[in-house]
Amino acid sequence: MSSMSARELAYQTIRSRIITMELKPGDPLNDRELAEELNISRTPMREALIMLNIAHMVVIKPQSGTYVAPIDLKLMELEQFARYTLEKEILNRVCGRLTPQQEAEYRWIIEDYRVLEARPEESQREKRLLELDNAFHRKAFEITGMEAHFDHMLGELQHVERIRKFSLQTNENKTVCASHTHILEALLHGDLQEVSDALESHLSRYKLSVEEAKRVHPDYFTEG
Repeated sequence: MSSMSARELAYQTIRSRIITMELKPGDPLNDRELAEELNISRTPMREALIMLNIAHMVVIKPQSGTYVAPIDLKLMELEQFARYTLEKEILNRVCGRLTPQQEAEYRWIIEDYRVLEARPEESQREKRLLELDNAFHRKAFEITGMEAHFDHMLGELQHVERIRKFSLQTNENKTVCASHTHILEALLHGDLQEVSDALESHLSRYKLSVEEAKRVHPDYFTEG
């Protein structure tokens, strides 16, 4: 394994654990133990932690250690605005232009989410719900041949992605199917303003998850 590939493995593995809250804000990160776990040397692991520090996912404290960073609410707002702006543009490009097959594919995703949401006993339910949510939002990017833009955007959403984990335990999550359906109906109506309003309403619902999470874990957050 090359140094570059080892560093990327370490970066993606730790980033995923932070986003899914397997590693929580304030948790210590030991580069030696993590390197041994991933069967890589300490150098690429240290490089990965530096990259995560630049991305505001970890905090490196001299003479103390490396820790999972709190969720930065200011950075979250910036990320969410960037996502809304890009996704609205992509949705505008397909507004009023969906084929019957494309509409059906949207509805299949919504129905799969609804069925899984009603089955709390399902294996890896939260992971699969997030995947279905992403599949819905990625669909317009796929239709326009710009799915790489969605994947890049998702990879840049550090703090927004972390709060999505909390949303699965709040009432905010119960509105996903209705919100997705509203967006789809707006696309079918061909109303650009309705599309914009539906998307903004849907993406801004995360603030409810933030408030609930702050109530339970105030130490998980910072105002930047």
